[in-house]
Amino acid sequence: MKRAGILNGALSGALARLGHTDQVLICDSGMPIPADAEAVDLALARNHGVRLAQLSVDEKDRAKDAARGSYFPQVRNDTILVHLTDTQLVAIPAGGLGVVGATPVPTQTLILNQGGASAATNGTGIVQPLTQLFRVKAANEVARAEAEATRGRARDVENDVVLRVHQIYYQILIADVRRRAVLAKIQASQDMQRERIQQVQYGSALDADLIETRARALQAQQELLTTDLQRSDLQTQLDDVIGLPLTTPLLLDPAAALPPATGSCQRETCIRAALESHPEIAEARAQVDKAASAVRLAQYEFIPDVEVFARYSFQRNVPFLADRFGTMGVRASYDLFDGGRKRAVVRERETQLAQAKENLARISDGVALRVQTTYNKMERTRQMVTVSQELLALRSESRRVVAELLGNGGALGSQAKESAALELDAQAALLQSQLDYLQAADEMDVAIGSRPR
Repeated sequence: MKRAGILNGALSGALARLGHTDQVLICDSGMPIPADAEAVDLALARNHGVRLAQLSVDEKDRAKDAARGSYFPQVRNDTILVHLTDTQLVAIPAGGLGVVGATPVPTQTLILNQGGASAATNGTGIVQPLTQLFRVKAANEVARAEAEATRGRARDVENDVVLRVHQIYYQILIADVRRRAVLAKIQASQDMQRERIQQVQYGSALDADLIETRARALQAQQELLTTDLQRSDLQTQLDDVIGLPLTTPLLLDPAAALPPATGSCQRETCIRAALESHPEIAEARAQVDKAASAVRLAQYEFIPDVEVFARYSFQRNVPFLADRFGTMGVRASYDLFDGGRKRAVVRERETQLAQAKENLARISDGVALRVQTTYNKMERTRQMVTVSQELLALRSESRRVVAELLGNGGALGSQAKESAALELDAQAALLQSQLDYLQAADEMDVAIGSRPR
């Protein structure tokens, strides 16, 4: 027993969440996994696209924090070391300051040196922008809007990945059921071929019937090879989407992938929900906010820069200054001529704002169209499920009748197996319809901006 440290974080977390009467199953990597649990969780944790989107959100959040720092005063220390090739001397001639009695002041010419050839200054100052705070506020709004847009884009990527997991999962389940149906069809074709050989020998069947039976058997084998190839490709795609090695074997659980069908919202309600919460619309709105903030930022460039400052300095060999002294004041600056650059930037930002608003309208119309299309698809797939259920009931009844005839000697074994194969085909068609309906429901969730269930 490991008494210290964490052997496996995921396993320890799962054990910690266990409650009374919960059961634990220890298995290998081929254990069936449900589509709405491990497969989706693995995809959200390991998919490269999702991780890149999350890193982009973190990047924009850090950029927003960096922009917020411009609100605070700047404290800076400067050190300057200079060497002068020459200095200007100050000469005071004799009597230049006057005469006291008969004595001139100074009595002789004085030479005053203005500092040394080498000088050093060191000071620490603080600067607080005043009018620049308008631009700082606009820049922070730009950074916040960009972070919100990136967050909406990340939500959209996560929803698409979850939808992709469900789609591949459903396709694999359909391929498995169709493979069983094809295997039953192959077995029925082989029995029919043996019967046809005997019938040709006894003269009760033509050679053309035997050739047709062999062609059906070969066609079923070709269908099996195609299904196996599709199944292999789908498993590789699922491994890639959920971030596992491409050769990882997966055994899916059909029962876990068929949740009970839930009622959908009304068409108008779905459209309203999509316009309020869809990630693409949220991203487009954030882009509009960003463009509007950029317009204000460009307009604030016309305001003069005004800032207050204070500084405490130390100097050596600088003339006419004390060794230690302080300075404080207000500094203002304004560009008198810039060739029309500021006005051009304002017009550019206004054009970008108009583009962002038009893009928001375009995306809103596209989302509404997607919701209506998906709603129609749900209605059609619901009807397909009903038809498939009726077909399966007829195929089951047909298999039962053929089985009774077989028991009474009124049917051949190949006919019974062919009837069973047709029933499996009907089961595959029903599963296809059910999964199509569930996929349409998942697409509706994505269309209204929520994560597929």
